[in-house]
Amino acid sequence: MKKKHRRNEISREMDRKYKRKIRKRKRILKFVRFILLTVLSLLTIVFLALSPLFNISAIYVSGNSNYNNNEIIDVTNLIIGNNWFRTNGLDLKSILLFRSIQAEKSIEEKCHYVKKATVRLNIPDGVNITVTERQPYVISPYSGANLLIDVEGYILDSKQEVSDYNLPVIHGLSFDNSRLGQALNAEDKKKFDMYKMVVEEINALDNDKVYDSDKAIYNVVDYIDVTDWDNIQIMLDGRVRVNLGNYKKIGNYRLSFLREIFFNKLDETDKGYLDFTTGDAPSFIPDK
Repeated sequence: MKKKHRRNEISREMDRKYKRKIRKRKRILKFVRFILLTVLSLLTIVFLALSPLFNISAIYVSGNSNYNNNEIIDVTNLIIGNNWFRTNGLDLKSILLFRSIQAEKSIEEKCHYVKKATVRLNIPDGVNITVTERQPYVISPYSGANLLIDVEGYILDSKQEVSDYNLPVIHGLSFDNSRLGQALNAEDKKKFDMYKMVVEEINALDNDKVYDSDKAIYNVVDYIDVTDWDNIQIMLDGRVRVNLGNYKKIGNYRLSFLREIFFNKLDETDKGYLDFTTGDAPSFIPDK
């Protein structure tokens, strides 16, 4: 009985080992098949991706106003007839998103008005380029030219003639270590933010329905000088220079007083100086 029982145990153990071996072999075969199918699928995808099916047939550009379509396309390295995936190389993010990250960066770096660009494959062979452009907000004279700056403090362009832009002017920025397409340096950005604060205060007063719309201060501002934040100065109508004092003290009271003097107390030919650093009710000092 004992020998028979022993033989049965040995037989069962051999049976278990055999079954384990079969299961292991099946797992290996299953894994091999998975690898082969994966490789085959990848090769098929690569073959299709690099085939003429994905050769670029058309490039469409939208959202651009400061550049024509060709100027945008020329900086992307995308060429009609070239394969989309060959052009983008092995950039995994671009491949997965059907976008050209490289082309987007190139547009944003070389086209200074462009804030954001999206370059996307319109399957199978079209390309859509969508750009969001920055708009000039203010002009700053610099080194014999005029720099156009957007509301976020990015330097967009340098122009000799800017009369067509009808934009206010800011004085007092140094532009140290600044270049076209880049944001203002830290010190200039502080002054730029002061400028925007003054403009916001002026617009808030001008938009008050209590006042006549034809007596808006902003409409007669020639420039705002932020060289010294304790002495923010503005020029009105090319004839009245105003020292509004420290930027933190510029508010409704001082601007209302300025409005009253300029529009109701002065003649249209009067030229002179108003200094709010001597008090909140300065007198007008005419030019000699």
